[in-house]
Amino acid sequence: MAVYQWSRFGVQYWAAALDVKGFDPDQPRGWHGRWIKVGSVVRLQGGGRATVVGNSGDWYRVRHTNGHVTTIHSRQIAAVVSVPAQRRGEDRKPLAGVQPGRAANAADLAVLDERLWGDLDPAGRLKVTELGAKDHDLFMRNRALAKQQIAEDLTRRTAHVGDEHVLDETVRSALARIESGEAIMVRSPTPYVEKHAQPDSPDLPNDLADWEYQEVLPEEFEQARQSMDMSGFEVIDAERYRSFHRRNAVGSLVAAWAQNSASPRSLAVQLVARDMFGLERTTLDDVNDYRLEMAKDILERQRPFVEAFVRAQYEATQQWLRDAGVTHVHVLRGMVWDVRDGGVPAWARPERGPDAYEEDVPLRPLSSFTLSPFTAQDFVGEEGDPDWRHEHGVVIDGTIPAERVFALPRSGIGCLNEWEAVVLGGTDRWRVAARTGKYRFYLMHLIATASTPYEKVVAIEFARNMGMMDLLPDVWPGMQQKAFAVEGAPMVARQKRTWDVWLGGHLVTDLATCAKIAGMSEEDTARDLLAQERRVEVPAELLEECRRVVDALGTTPA
Repeated sequence: MAVYQWSRFGVQYWAAALDVKGFDPDQPRGWHGRWIKVGSVVRLQGGGRATVVGNSGDWYRVRHTNGHVTTIHSRQIAAVVSVPAQRRGEDRKPLAGVQPGRAANAADLAVLDERLWGDLDPAGRLKVTELGAKDHDLFMRNRALAKQQIAEDLTRRTAHVGDEHVLDETVRSALARIESGEAIMVRSPTPYVEKHAQPDSPDLPNDLADWEYQEVLPEEFEQARQSMDMSGFEVIDAERYRSFHRRNAVGSLVAAWAQNSASPRSLAVQLVARDMFGLERTTLDDVNDYRLEMAKDILERQRPFVEAFVRAQYEATQQWLRDAGVTHVHVLRGMVWDVRDGGVPAWARPERGPDAYEEDVPLRPLSSFTLSPFTAQDFVGEEGDPDWRHEHGVVIDGTIPAERVFALPRSGIGCLNEWEAVVLGGTDRWRVAARTGKYRFYLMHLIATASTPYEKVVAIEFARNMGMMDLLPDVWPGMQQKAFAVEGAPMVARQKRTWDVWLGGHLVTDLATCAKIAGMSEEDTARDLLAQERRVEVPAELLEECRRVVDALGTTPA
């Protein structure tokens, strides 16, 4: 047993502790002698709450709910409302393991499908069984809207961190001049503000990048007001300028992951997550040493901010999953190596063959997975690619409890078009299967789900044009023929016909899109489709449109 002694305001305090590691005499304390951890939410004397962001003796720096940071005495703290999340070294329940493959209690993918795209433009949505969105620009706008919502949420959740850990020195200096009245910040819009504000724009206006900012002296601003039209200019006060840059700092951490999960900023997040969640059985052996050093430099300057970001990111994700009622998620990850440099790990050795097996797989502290099997196959290459024969790829999959999910594309880092799920890593047992290839895998899906003659024709034509006729069944109920022409000659890979109406996973029923696919005029496309109507089952509405076009020309199809 150890006895500790300290004094506050002339009053002596003693404490006896059995666990020496659990006591820190330098930990800031309130005037009652209670511990007040940095990051704690406290209730102030006279009402109101604030978050402790630092301390110096009996004085504490706190961030109020309106974002202002002030210094208060410990006597002004009435009570500690909540303490920050546990950190490495404190008691933490071990993370639940992985069930290799898909377990019976895996979350219904339809629930995640709807939740991930909820409140976004339907024309820009992408189903998990599709290869591309109907409208790419609107898809990009959906993604921009999602990331904007995420940045705003995570900025609120990290508001207690001081500016010195979030903002660059140049920004903090500008804020000091604005707050003191030494300077006025004025901005004017660039053409991108109006362009990105359009409903069909693939991007959104950016409060920093799409405006021109100028810092002017008060007397210069007053002279400008009297001598010129200032209607195109906007004065930005210190709080708005601060909020723009804090949101941008959060957005940069989110965007860094999409660009490269092994970038210095992403690695800083990984290192903090490893410590915060006690992820000991992880690996960073494949990361360049200089990037790790850069990540450590970032943490030297911004550790409180990165720690708050990691905590906020995890809490936001867990809340999102709870709201969705999701307890388990089936995830997949495609991985590929060049066999010529001997870099294939032992657990993925090629001699294991094509049959699936279970193996312990070491991963980084944070590892990207996907909810889409097509995306997983996309990450292991495609037959016909120049490097295919020099590579070895596998897809690992398993069902994980929701508590293992660190981020999703609607709660933080992660690409929406890749159905990404960032998972708390470690060494777990996963199901390992040889790669199939994106398009080959998609064709297998088309064949398995085709229920109408039209869908089967689409599958046949896709197989023919991709050179994958071997996947088609010998007998397909409901079809009069396998992929053979009326004359009986086998169909071979050739230019896509107009009645192969497949585009990005959608069954096309309009003439304009068919003409675009075929590379012909609408008139020629209409004639071609009418000539094919007795050989394949072309949708009735498409045939009617073709007849109208041909009749308008005053001709009849051959």
